[in-house]
Amino acid sequence: MFTDYTLSEDVLNTLQAKNFTTPTPIQAATLPHSLAGRDILGQARTGTGKTLAFGLPMASGLEADRTRGRAPRAFILTPTRELALQVAGELEWVAPHLSVVTVYGGTGYGKQASDLKRGCDIVVATPGRAIDYMKRGVLDLSHVQFVVLDEADEMLSMGFEEDVETLLAATPSERQTMFFSATLPRWAKNLAKKHLKDPEHADLMREEEVSYKELAIEANVNQRLGILSDLLHAHHGEKTIIFTHTKAEVDKLAKELNATGHGAEAIHGDLNQTQRERVLARFRSGQVNALIGTNVAARGLDIPEVDLVVHYRIPSDTDAYQHRSGRTGRAGREGTVVLLYGTREKRDLALLERAVSRKFTKTAAPTPERVQDLKLERLLSNAQSQSEEDKSFWRETAEDLLESGDSETLAGLFALLLGGAPAPKSLLTGEEGWVTLGLEGNIGTVGHVVRQLKDADAGDIGRIELTVKGAYADVRPDKADLDVDTLEVSKAKAPLAKPRSKPQGKPNKRRPRGRAEARR
Repeated sequence: MFTDYTLSEDVLNTLQAKNFTTPTPIQAATLPHSLAGRDILGQARTGTGKTLAFGLPMASGLEADRTRGRAPRAFILTPTRELALQVAGELEWVAPHLSVVTVYGGTGYGKQASDLKRGCDIVVATPGRAIDYMKRGVLDLSHVQFVVLDEADEMLSMGFEEDVETLLAATPSERQTMFFSATLPRWAKNLAKKHLKDPEHADLMREEEVSYKELAIEANVNQRLGILSDLLHAHHGEKTIIFTHTKAEVDKLAKELNATGHGAEAIHGDLNQTQRERVLARFRSGQVNALIGTNVAARGLDIPEVDLVVHYRIPSDTDAYQHRSGRTGRAGREGTVVLLYGTREKRDLALLERAVSRKFTKTAAPTPERVQDLKLERLLSNAQSQSEEDKSFWRETAEDLLESGDSETLAGLFALLLGGAPAPKSLLTGEEGWVTLGLEGNIGTVGHVVRQLKDADAGDIGRIELTVKGAYADVRPDKADLDVDTLEVSKAKAPLAKPRSKPQGKPNKRRPRGRAEARR
């Protein structure tokens, strides 16, 4: 309970008014030490309550001051303007007796500069704009008692290392310093070692269990857009964040998804602050269900109710994967992470699995038939939810159609709203123009399967994948009803059975190496 900590009575009353009674794990792990004045090194995901973990000691430890032109007594650095605004918003309600000024790029200098000159108690800033104001003599850090780096690893990976060092050097050496970060790459560890004094290290990432399903779907680049569209249909109504590598691809995906009936918004560095805030507001309110961005553009976003994260391309490193994926499965909610990979990226996928010490579930994208079923289900649900006034306007027409048994018109209406017959797709690769068959019987090797299919006049044969009990094979749609004398054949459905593990072969016989040889 928050009442167990040495918080001021005003702060406890403020928490109670917001129905905040029990601290989150990161708060419980750090508050006893931060309230005692110790430096903190906290590892936890975004959205786990880090702002209050460092905000409560400030709210309790700093008295109100209305001196005009006063220098800030608390300084908080964040990697992005969105996170800066979110942090400032939380501090304003938990510490109403303190004046908070937010400093970030992408907007004019005038108002922020005048707010700093007027005097404040807490500054929440992004590094670049903070450096600008400090060089202009507008931001004075010489009276700072609290310093916080929020999302420290992200800040440094975005190239702010030199700026951060400059800003920390401008603060008094006798200060309380708190670093919060999801991961601790080497440069983050070095920064913590240099600037933290005997810190309390609270590692919630190590203790936290993954709260989302991790799925991997094989899809070469030219098939990914269609598979992505099918995934969004399957997860309709849920908030989805899609990550890719470049701004050009972000814009392309947003444009093409909107053209296929999905509500999608792009977010990247070319948007000004007003545009970014508008995009995020539409996403948070549910006006659009898909947000598409790059690693850099989406850093620091605190959107707690994300249900699906799609890695359109394999992340470049483990930390990027953890950060992206960690945006779902928060606050007790279940989440799903889908990673799309190409045939030539299987090794990259295996390396990622090894790095995170988890195996992803290999699966297929939703079948075209399943997607159509889901689209119909959603259409009927939306139809039933229309207002009684609107439904009454069309009721007579609907009754006439039913009475006349005009199924042709109804079928045409569904085709108009939901599209025509879905194009067949391979469940193994996502490529259109193939049907995946399930084969059981005397399978043997891939070559054996090919011979049996050729003998049955299968024509073109696509991907073949052996499984524990049989095999899957792609054939053209006109061969979907293929009859193979030696095999039991059926049309495969997702999810597919696990592939057969590759034979290990005979172990190499090597003589044991002696100590001297082993050291070479």
